[in-house]
Amino acid sequence: MSKAVEILVRHQNRVSWLLFFGTLAVFFFTANRSTVFFANDTIYVAQPAWTLGFGGSLNIDQFSESTVANWTILFDGHKRSDRFPGAILFTVPFYAVAHSNVFSVVPSALAAAVACSAAVVILHRLLLNLVSARTALAASLLFAFATSIWTVASDAIWSEGPTILALALATWALTKQSWVLAGLGYAFAILSRPHTAVFAAVAGLWEGITRRSWAPILKIGAVSVLGFVGLLIWNKLNSGQWDIFPGSYGRRIESATLVTSGGQAQGSEWGKDYLATFFSPLRGLFVYSPFLLLLLPGLVRAWRVAPPWVRSTAVGGVAYLVVQLAGNSWLGGQGFFGYRLILPSLFAWWPLLTLAWQQWTVKASWSRYAFYGLAAISMWWFAQGSLVFRLDDVNADSVFYTTWSSWQAGRIIGFAGPFGWVAAAVFVGALAFLVSLVPAEDPSVESVKKRKGKKPVAKKPATEDTNQPAEKVALGATSRSEGSGKKKPAPSANKKRR
Repeated sequence: MSKAVEILVRHQNRVSWLLFFGTLAVFFFTANRSTVFFANDTIYVAQPAWTLGFGGSLNIDQFSESTVANWTILFDGHKRSDRFPGAILFTVPFYAVAHSNVFSVVPSALAAAVACSAAVVILHRLLLNLVSARTALAASLLFAFATSIWTVASDAIWSEGPTILALALATWALTKQSWVLAGLGYAFAILSRPHTAVFAAVAGLWEGITRRSWAPILKIGAVSVLGFVGLLIWNKLNSGQWDIFPGSYGRRIESATLVTSGGQAQGSEWGKDYLATFFSPLRGLFVYSPFLLLLLPGLVRAWRVAPPWVRSTAVGGVAYLVVQLAGNSWLGGQGFFGYRLILPSLFAWWPLLTLAWQQWTVKASWSRYAFYGLAAISMWWFAQGSLVFRLDDVNADSVFYTTWSSWQAGRIIGFAGPFGWVAAAVFVGALAFLVSLVPAEDPSVESVKKRKGKKPVAKKPATEDTNQPAEKVALGATSRSEGSGKKKPAPSANKKRR
């Protein structure tokens, strides 16, 4: 590695560490640390993680039953959690380090914050392969703070946080053409949410067909299957059953295959689920993150220039949502602000959506400024939602289940009060200022060095192989202006720097 590349790599590493600790601080500060308001999903992850981390046992007999008593399994005379093992195993080290004989949700809240912060950093490194440094940072911050990543995945130890981290690692491995590492990432995603297997299937087939090689198919497939092996072993130890879906998950396959009427696979219900997933005032993706609508017109152009890993990941996100809504409703539970079940798919679509910004949204003033406004508004109310834990105080059950009339954002804003409004506005302004400090064009080695008397490094023509490492792409060809989308010639080595 040349000295110039080393300098740029160190610069990018510093940015990554700052991004990690910055998002971690915000996520953990606003995380839900009250057991009273923990959702059933999260409490049944935190309890076995504590018993494993502190006492090495899966038994959670000492805890009283939740309002949903069938989320436990009775095995060998003991009560066990029926939640998937990925999030539990990810959280165990945090409880082991805390090593407290009194149960607390704080270690699990830290685990959720760490998982989401790490995923945001990996996403940022992925986006550096596609767009300028400013766009990559802005897109990463929007993913962190203008979506339900902030108010759901990082707020408590839902399965989505570890799942998205696993998918991020797998996607990063795809850019390196490291098929075994990609399979390991998908294997852990399967341990967290088994139906993420569709990501592995799509990625392996897509990369294999694109490269006309069996290696991606065989390696990703063989390694990712370890996730199911681990899941079967866990369920045998935890429940005495060689089963993928024990406990309350037991009827999901029947629901998805129309064997029972309790699922969402019926045509009318499934159609309603899709509509509600995107547009319901209660959980709609485009209702709580409306800036995403300004990216949709650019998807065709983005697809044309997207490298294989962006395409396969995006298609995997679509397949995942289809499977998700086949076996479960759009609702995703209660006691949180925003949407939940679509989060893994949203992560998978984010690189393509970022390319859509570059290819279409940014090129016209009206769409660019409309995007800025909607993004600021989204981040503003997610900031307030992150500070409000008692959502059951905001939404009575009768209101909560009103699909087309209950808009949580308005209720959260009223509940937060003037202090919440001002604090959220200050936060949005601070992030916008930080992004503005990043040069609009790709950073060159000279801009990182900040030394006079050095000749600028000539940039090589860009290639469409964005599977290159981020440092190579950043050193790649001509810089792009954020506003015009036009290429600018590389700086001449004979020109004096001012």
